[in-house]
Amino acid sequence: MNYKHFTIEERCCLREYYVKGKSYREIARLLGRNVSSVSRELRRNCTFFRDIPRYYPHTAQKKSNLRSSYRHRGMFWK
Repeated sequence: MNYKHFTIEERCCLREYYVKGKSYREIARLLGRNVSSVSRELRRNCTFFRDIPRYYPHTAQKKSNLRSSYRHRGMFWK
């Protein structure tokens, strides 16, 4: 499986397109990503403020780094 994580620059562009109201399909085309990757990124990293979904690139990057640290933790506990 060949998976490339979103960079902070891609996340900033994603936020810009998302705020402008572009569809997931159009955002994916503009970023050169799969539609499901864009959908997954927004679903995992959106925060809700007064029931309105918000996407913040730096918060998304922090969440991604935190999830990455959990993934590698188990191999040191043997």
